[in-house]
Amino acid sequence: MTSWMHDSFPGHEVNIVFARGLPLDALIAGLRELRREPLAHGEAGGWAWAVHDMLNDEIEDYDNVDYRHICPQGTELVVFETEPCSAKAHGPNFEYLRDGRLILRFSFEDVGQRVGENPDHLSAELLAAGLIGPDAQCAAADTDDGHDCFDHHYDDEDRLVRAIAGFFALPSPPLSREVVREVSGPITPATFVTYARGLDLPTLAEVFAEAGYPARTKGESAGWSWVTHAAADLPGQGVAETASRITGFRYEERFGGPGRVETVFLATTPACECPHGQNYMVPHCPEHPFQFMHCRGGFEKSYFNVGRRRESRRHGDLLIRELLDAGIVGRQTSAYDDDPGFNADGAVTMRIIKDHFGLPAPS
Repeated sequence: MTSWMHDSFPGHEVNIVFARGLPLDALIAGLRELRREPLAHGEAGGWAWAVHDMLNDEIEDYDNVDYRHICPQGTELVVFETEPCSAKAHGPNFEYLRDGRLILRFSFEDVGQRVGENPDHLSAELLAAGLIGPDAQCAAADTDDGHDCFDHHYDDEDRLVRAIAGFFALPSPPLSREVVREVSGPITPATFVTYARGLDLPTLAEVFAEAGYPARTKGESAGWSWVTHAAADLPGQGVAETASRITGFRYEERFGGPGRVETVFLATTPACECPHGQNYMVPHCPEHPFQFMHCRGGFEKSYFNVGRRRESRRHGDLLIRELLDAGIVGRQTSAYDDDPGFNADGAVTMRIIKDHFGLPAPS
C-alpha cells in the first residue's frame, strides 16, 4: 500500500489527492487553478485522484496548498503529503476535508497530535490498528537495548496508510490496474530497453557501444538515462548482462565509486519456453533473456518474466506488494477467473514496473 507513498515519482515531492463527490475533470481544473499541474490522475471506486508536486518551483510558490478552495459542498477530499520536507526526512502528512472544511489533519510522525474540526474522526480505526492508545508504544523500546524502532518504521507507516485507506475505501494509485492512466506509452515489441539511474546518457551509450551493442535509440528523462536495442539484431542475453555489469565493480572507478548506478532492463520479446530454459527457476536462455531485471552492485536483485502468472516464478520480492495489490500473484487472484485474458501479455505488470521505478517512455 505504501508503494505509492515513496519514490513513485523520482525527483518530485508529491501530494496525492482523492476526491469523492467531485468529477475528475473538476479536480484537475481545480488543482490547475491552485497552480499545481497533475503528474498523474485517474478514477476508481467512487474516487477521483490526482498526484501533483507539493510546491511550484517555476513560479516560486512554496506555500502549502489550501484544498478548501476545491472542496465545495458535498465533496470529500483525502490528501497525503508524501514528503513534506524530504531534505529533513520528515514523515508524510494526512488531511481530510469535507464541504470545504478541514475535519482532520495529522503528521505520520506524531499521530497522537491530531487537529481539525473533529480530531477523533478516525480515532476508532487508529486505536484498532494499535496506532494510538496504550498499545501504540513499542514495548521493545524500553526492554531491549539493541532494539531500533526505525527497523519497523515502514511497517508502522504501512499500517497507518491501510487504516486510512480501509476506512475511506481508497483505491491505490498509481499502480492498480483499475486506476492507472498511462503516463508513459508502451515499449515497441521486440525491443530491449536498459534504463540507468546515476549515469548520464553519453556514458551509458558509450559503455554499451564499447560492449558491441550500439544503441538504436537513446534518451534521458525523469532522472533516468536509457538506450534501446532491436531484439532481431543482437543477442538478448549479452545486452542484459551488460545492463547488470555496469552497476558492478568493473565500472566503479570509472563511474566515481561503488553503488552509484542502478539499472532496469526490460525486454518486449517472448518469454523463454525453450526446453533447456525451463531448467531454471525463472526460465531464460541466450535467445530469451528475462523480461524484467533490476540490478545494483553488479548483481541481479530482482528478475522475472511477465504475463500468464509467470510473475510467480521470480527472484526477489521488490515488487511483491504491487503484484499482490493488483491480483497478479497470491491468493486473491480472482481477476484471472473473471477475465481469462487478464494480464496475458504482461501489460499490467509492465505498468507496475514502470510506475514503481518512475520510468519514462523510450522513443
